[in-house]
Amino acid sequence: MNTLLPPDSKGSVPPGDATGTTGPEVPRERRLAALHLARYNLRYLVRLYGAFDGDLLLPIVLGEVGLYNMGSLALGDGSSMPSCCTDEETFSRLSLRPCNAFSISSSTGIPRETVRRKVSYLIQNGFIDRDPKGGLTITAKAVSLCLKPFDEENQSDFLTTASRIEAVMASAKVARQTA
Repeated sequence: MNTLLPPDSKGSVPPGDATGTTGPEVPRERRLAALHLARYNLRYLVRLYGAFDGDLLLPIVLGEVGLYNMGSLALGDGSSMPSCCTDEETFSRLSLRPCNAFSISSSTGIPRETVRRKVSYLIQNGFIDRDPKGGLTITAKAVSLCLKPFDEENQSDFLTTASRIEAVMASAKVARQTA
């Protein structure tokens, strides 16, 4: 079975291993879970790369704007969010909290001028709107891009990955209980 690091006889990484860490040993199941998650993240990045014509900063900026905008909505049970908000009329009724390039730069670490260029591109392509005060909000087009069909593939991949990680952790728990 492939793992990120070779296990010692106890199935954990010895201190001072190839990672350069000297802390406590990392159990084998955690390394396997990390590997599954890393594979999922890489597949997700590849999907983003394709969806945004090779510019990975665009989905970061768009995502940050969207998450900030949606912060004013109740995300717990989703009751205040329409089940489908990809059309302009329904989407326009949402109470989105606008943000600006400075807050995006601060939260992502992307230089402000780079954020401004990415925001300009996203505005020109209809993914972000700028209000009269300069506030930035996502559009229904952006939500549509993120939810269909791109997210259907991503959701399936995420759930499969989560199941694999859950199985690894459950088998480790069973092994500890029977030991």
